[in-house]
Amino acid sequence: MLFMEYYRLWDTPLDGEAWTAFRMLHSKGAFDDFAAFEKRAPRTSREFILFDRVCRSFEQAGTLMKYGLLHPDLYFDAWPSPRAAWQACAAVVHGLRESNPDAYVNFEWLADRYGEWSAGSSTAG
Repeated sequence: MLFMEYYRLWDTPLDGEAWTAFRMLHSKGAFDDFAAFEKRAPRTSREFILFDRVCRSFEQAGTLMKYGLLHPDLYFDAWPSPRAAWQACAAVVHGLRESNPDAYVNFEWLADRYGEWSAGSSTAG
C-alpha cells in the first residue's frame, strides 16, 4: 500500500526533529518574511535542511495525489494539515521561488486541495 510506504519514508526520527525545527522557526518569527528566514536558516544550515524535509514531505504527497496515486481521504485524515503548514511558511517559499520558481509547487497545490477537501468532507476535522 502506497500510503504505508509514504508513512515509512516521512515518519522517522529525522522527521520528528524536522517538525520540531519547523515549529521552532515559526514560533521565533523566522517565517514572517524571507529575510528573517535567511538570517535564521541559511541554505547550508541544519535548520534549512530540516525545514526542507518538512516541505518535501508535503511536496511528495502533492505529487502523488495530483496523479491519483494517494487518496485524499486517507492522507488528509492521517497526516498534519498541509494548509496550516503552508500558511505558516508561504512567505518563505515565495522568497525561495525568486531563485527556483518551482520550489514546493506541489506542496502549495496540496494545501489548496486540503481546503477543497475539508470544505466538502464530513470527516475533515
